[in-house]
Amino acid sequence: MPLQHFENHYAAKGISPFNIEIRYTQTTMLQILRNKAQSTFIQIVVVIIALVFIFWGVGTNMMNTREVALTVNDEDITFQQYQQAHDQAMKGLSEQFGGTIPKGLDESLGIKQQVIDQLVQTTLLRQGAGRMGLRVSAEEIQKQITGMPQFLEKGSFSIERYNSLLAANRMTPNSFENSMRYDMLSDKTVQDIAKFATIVTDAEIQDLYSQENETVSVQFVKIPSVAFNKEMPVDKAELQKWFNSVKDKYRSEPQLKLKYIVYNDDALGEKITVTPEEIKAYYTENIASYQTPEQRHARHILLRASDKDSPSVHQEKQKKAAEILQLLNDKSDFADLAEKYSDDPSKGTGGDLGFFPHGSMVPEFDTAVSAMQPGQISKVIKTQFGYHIIKLEEIKAASTKPLEDVQTDITRILQLKQGKQMAFQLANDAYEGIIKAGSLKTFTDSHPEISAVDTDFFPRSQPPAGIGQNQKFLDAASALNKGELSSLIETDAGYAILFALDKKDPIVPPLESIKEKVTADYVAYKSQEKAKTTATGMLDTLKKGAAFSQIVAKTQFKLEDSGFLSKKTPSQSSGFPASLYPQVFQLSKSSPLPKEPAQVEDGYLVFAFHERKVSENKAGEQDMQKYRDILVRFKQQQLLTAWIGNLKEKAEITRHKSL
Repeated sequence: MPLQHFENHYAAKGISPFNIEIRYTQTTMLQILRNKAQSTFIQIVVVIIALVFIFWGVGTNMMNTREVALTVNDEDITFQQYQQAHDQAMKGLSEQFGGTIPKGLDESLGIKQQVIDQLVQTTLLRQGAGRMGLRVSAEEIQKQITGMPQFLEKGSFSIERYNSLLAANRMTPNSFENSMRYDMLSDKTVQDIAKFATIVTDAEIQDLYSQENETVSVQFVKIPSVAFNKEMPVDKAELQKWFNSVKDKYRSEPQLKLKYIVYNDDALGEKITVTPEEIKAYYTENIASYQTPEQRHARHILLRASDKDSPSVHQEKQKKAAEILQLLNDKSDFADLAEKYSDDPSKGTGGDLGFFPHGSMVPEFDTAVSAMQPGQISKVIKTQFGYHIIKLEEIKAASTKPLEDVQTDITRILQLKQGKQMAFQLANDAYEGIIKAGSLKTFTDSHPEISAVDTDFFPRSQPPAGIGQNQKFLDAASALNKGELSSLIETDAGYAILFALDKKDPIVPPLESIKEKVTADYVAYKSQEKAKTTATGMLDTLKKGAAFSQIVAKTQFKLEDSGFLSKKTPSQSSGFPASLYPQVFQLSKSSPLPKEPAQVEDGYLVFAFHERKVSENKAGEQDMQKYRDILVRFKQQQLLTAWIGNLKEKAEITRHKSL
């Protein structure tokens, strides 16, 4: 796994934190039509569906692919480009929610506008680079591509692997290289603009350090909604009115009643006998899966210095590294010095990087480690991240698991593979038989050896035990209407054929049947409203100059003091929610109150600034460098944002009316 052991250590992995990648993954989605097989007119229905697909599906899509979605200074962005970017954004969002995006989330997050902004900014960035005279040569692109690990075989660039991987992703060398050109041009532009924001004064650093280490205390009162539960009257007419306004919340799930056949990969595989010859052949063909390459366990000390730093910074870091190396030669403890001097996050564990295989580090680091013996300390090694001193702790030799140790696993793999093939063949034969018979019931009646399962009505959230949380099965079942047969469904466990015996639509139950739950919800809702009204009134009184203690004394609630709160280490004992810290640190003596009460899990919270304590400590050497890096990145980002904003302000941008 490349760079696995340096995921959190910029110092030893080949990823620059300033790289900006703007790529579009070319993805084609094919919608599969599900055929009905319960009618003698199946062939006619299939032909009609096919004609609709040809004339209304593919044809419509092809007509729109070249239509212009956006124009930026006379440069067109097609709907095809927009759709690719939108699909990629939705895919990323979907992955964050386990494959299913909550309804309406994309609209609330403004995904469409984000995609449009991204496309416009990318185009402006590229156009701005052209005006600045920046170019990316064919030689630069070639060097970048030939060094990409996914195109290497045995350490060397493979044109065959390059072409095959691009073809597998439906890209041509020309389109991929153009994409690389845009990426590299973006990088160059960002780096070129960043050169204008590299100076940070010590006063700015100390100011940021003081802000980050200041503490603030507040007075606050919690107003839980449950405090008003008992005083909430429940009027029958009001309850009915409220229920009518929120009744969709109580709508039941649709329910299905199914007849289905399943062919389980695992169950069929267990009946298959795998020969010793098959096991040995699989082991030989997949020997790499049972081999562990040599791994090396190392520590390092890093004094960070990048290409963006001045020569004087490099000289200072190199000199300091030489001094540390001398301390190590004088028998100082490596872990202690790493903890004291290293600029890398691994300093907390004495510079420990764990075990890693050859090729997982940046080249200079990897070469040095590969030439060392256990216990040996390297000379000062320079990489793109700065100056390293490395200690090799131990070497774990390459090994291969013997056949007898993995024989059982291989047997199971082969059984499952053959079981899957058998499941598909049996299911496919059964599906053809169902179509010929005209219905699933007719087919199973004439084939008593095939057992079909009949379910009672069930909602998707509570499937029968035989189905469980088989999501692909449930997806297919939920898409069926009464009297419909599914296509051949591949699930995580095998193959299935489903027939919807019946389906109950969602209903809103009458109030009387769920009155207890609705009443509890109504009381909770009204109590939450009362808590908000109380908190808002209290805050309004505070804004008029009343003393917090006097206001609270007239209520059933308690005024509390948070003690001094820190941005870095939220207090668990203060009783004040850490989620409100950003608001707290914006308060001051001149502006002691928030705009509105804060809603918390169990009600509302009113708070007021009490005291601020500024840190008197001075930033140390390591903190100075850390905050210097933060401020430089912040200034560079501000400059880049302002530059793109200026380009956008002067640009002529049009968008299609459908967007």
